Amino acid sequence: MADFEVREFSAGFGGEVIGFDPARRLESDARRVLQELFDDRSLLLFRDLELSHSEQVQLCKMLIRKDDLEDGDAGPELEDNFYISNKRPDSAVPFGRLQFHSDTMWADGPFEILSLYAIDIEEPVVPTTFISAKRGWATLPGDLRDRVEGLEVLQTAGEVRRGDLTDVVITTVERPPTTTTHIEHRHPRTGETILYICEQMTKEVIGLSADDSEQLLGELFAHLYEPANHWNHYWRNKDLIVWDNIAIQHARPNVLTDGPARTLRKVATPIPQLNFDQLPSYSSAD
Repeated sequence: MADFEVREFSAGFGGEVIGFDPARRLESDARRVLQELFDDRSLLLFRDLELSHSEQVQLCKMLIRKDDLEDGDAGPELEDNFYISNKRPDSAVPFGRLQFHSDTMWADGPFEILSLYAIDIEEPVVPTTFISAKRGWATLPGDLRDRVEGLEVLQTAGEVRRGDLTDVVITTVERPPTTTTHIEHRHPRTGETILYICEQMTKEVIGLSADDSEQLLGELFAHLYEPANHWNHYWRNKDLIVWDNIAIQHARPNVLTDGPARTLRKVATPIPQLNFDQLPSYSSAD
């Protein structure tokens, strides 16, 4: 039986797992409980963990039932782009504000799972904000559902500029990859329906005029990103958050390079066919 407890969050998704020890071998019942909890809640928080990179990788693979993946498919341990930090040299997104997104949404096979482990956090803390696109679809008004039925969108790693761009990080990617997905997206593992759009990477609704596309996306974003749907996590050292990258989107307020330390170790899996030697460059929309 599972020897840990779960405290569900009031946001309608997510939960804190209490009493979990990553160094202990999990029995099959405990593994099943965690896997089903992850499928249902889409985001799990663990606090006060002493966690190696290898343990972080193994937990991510177990939660999506892909223990047989090679460890390299969850990112090389020493690659600096697998740290999110304003202090560690050459880390990813060292400054700026991030709009809501799911990582590699523009790939044919995006990351299924993401995790961040707090290595070095100083006060005042810059939080990470999460929303559930699964819940976004479940609560979508009927008239909007009717209007998006069968519609597809273009997802891109290139520049998409909309909304308030104050302090927003703009990535520059040579020959940005793109993919086409349905707005009403079927989750590949759980089979549940996801409202699969995001303000950072969804460029347009295919087949609509530019004005009609932005009008429809604006209505969908207003529903999806309603502040009541947000869950903010204020990091502490040794926190681990693991989330379903297809069902959950994340964002953050502005991070300053000369501000309090904020270093998070990232694990994502399975890795799409990405060129890690060609990282994006970062600039501010301002």
